[in-house]
Amino acid sequence: MAEVKLSNQTKDRVAACKSYIERKYQLSLQQEMEKKMIWQQLQQNMQNLNFTPIEQELIKKEILHKEAIQLRKKRQKITVMDFEPIAIIGRGAFGEVRVCRDKETKEIVAIKKMKKSEMIFKNQLGHIRAERDILVQANCPWVVQLKYSFQDEKYLYLVMEFLSGGDFMTLLIKKDIIPEKEAKFYTAEIVLAIEAVHKLNYIHRDLKPDNILIDENGHLKLSDFGLCKHLGNKQNEILSIPYTERRQDTQQQQTRRQLAFSTVGTPDYIAPEVFSQKGYNDLVDWWSVGVILFEMVIGYPPFYSDTPQKTCQKIVNWKKHFAIPKEPKISPACADLIKRLMADSSERLGDVNLIKKHPFFNGIDWDNLRNMKAPYLPDKSKITANFDKFDEQDPWYQTAEKRGREQNHFQGYTYKRTNENEVSPIKRALEELENIKPSGIRANFDKKQRSQSPVYNASPHLNQGQRSQSPSIKEQLKQTYVQYFGQYLSPLNKQKRPETAQIKQQMANKKN
Repeated sequence: MAEVKLSNQTKDRVAACKSYIERKYQLSLQQEMEKKMIWQQLQQNMQNLNFTPIEQELIKKEILHKEAIQLRKKRQKITVMDFEPIAIIGRGAFGEVRVCRDKETKEIVAIKKMKKSEMIFKNQLGHIRAERDILVQANCPWVVQLKYSFQDEKYLYLVMEFLSGGDFMTLLIKKDIIPEKEAKFYTAEIVLAIEAVHKLNYIHRDLKPDNILIDENGHLKLSDFGLCKHLGNKQNEILSIPYTERRQDTQQQQTRRQLAFSTVGTPDYIAPEVFSQKGYNDLVDWWSVGVILFEMVIGYPPFYSDTPQKTCQKIVNWKKHFAIPKEPKISPACADLIKRLMADSSERLGDVNLIKKHPFFNGIDWDNLRNMKAPYLPDKSKITANFDKFDEQDPWYQTAEKRGREQNHFQGYTYKRTNENEVSPIKRALEELENIKPSGIRANFDKKQRSQSPVYNASPHLNQGQRSQSPSIKEQLKQTYVQYFGQYLSPLNKQKRPETAQIKQQMANKKN
């Protein structure tokens, strides 16, 4: 039987589906086991505090009720209708970036909108999945925060925090040359950002000033992870695949360098080993840091040329073309760091701890860098003051179309960070119970009084309907335990459930 050859597109779909299934069911299994353990702990704590069976049942029902509300909220679909468009601040090969306002929270966000058909045609499925995955995993101040990801029939959407300071390239254009003291600050922040990405076992692979954003306080964050690559289980794994793993437009297939340019846009910051077939690892990001530092203090990138092809040629033969000019003058420490970062991969400075200890960074407080005052504070006169303007091409709100085959390529793309940050009702209840001291319970309602209470000695023959109509149980529970359970028992008094309202209405109808 002849061996079936799979296309790169099919392999991408299989890998994405496998990754989605593994993540989904592994997470579900972990959550189910954790939930079971918490329920057992809650039951034990309630028994230790001498809660009666009726009290325990009431608390359980309240937790289950809140879990149902939380589950409905998690399942609520996100669409473009949830956001009000303000302005387009970026446009690329696969889509655009808009500033929008969340209609519910009124928060200003940046939404990256990408056309599915283009992603499929140019075989970018692996890249878009990698970008979404690292943004989900990254929960640190050095990477732009992903709030939601969702899709419709034609587009993919990444809803991210909006950083009003613009990108670092805009700052370089304004400043021309950045003083060395300020360059030290910005380079240190870039180092911490790359360290955060590498700790997640990813290589950024497209580090350049355009992909470094500035927040309202002047601090930096990394963005645009469309070319990032996961290293798997080995931190120092060598990637033998070319920098552009997929086919491009036929006119751009003449040389490897042209292909690299067509993917990355500008090759100025790419490490030389990326263009070879020998493979590369996370050291390519440190080369890019050296190039950015060079551009900050000198005023232009080291391999600048009239065309991208010439730039690529210079990078490949970098030993012949790389030199630090005599003017403008920079310190020996700065020059040394640039040379050690822009070195052959076998000699390149790639240990982040050694980079931090380099003399160029003397005086940097690495632990409190983000709390320091930044050298530059962005213009806050209006929301899009630090961004270029782009004309409208495709309307934000579009008529719904019939579900197409493209949808099958992006299973499991949807994500809500609010779901992760929201503590489950049972966890909150357990925390409240663990904070209760038995002595405090006895002081307010000791065991003897509770055993003699006519409410809790209610006949076991009372059916559920009669118990639910008993005001004394609920009222006394509210008075005794509301201080301990806060929002978990208070809704009994503040919020009328549909079934309770129905019972009262039926009783009123019978009286009439």
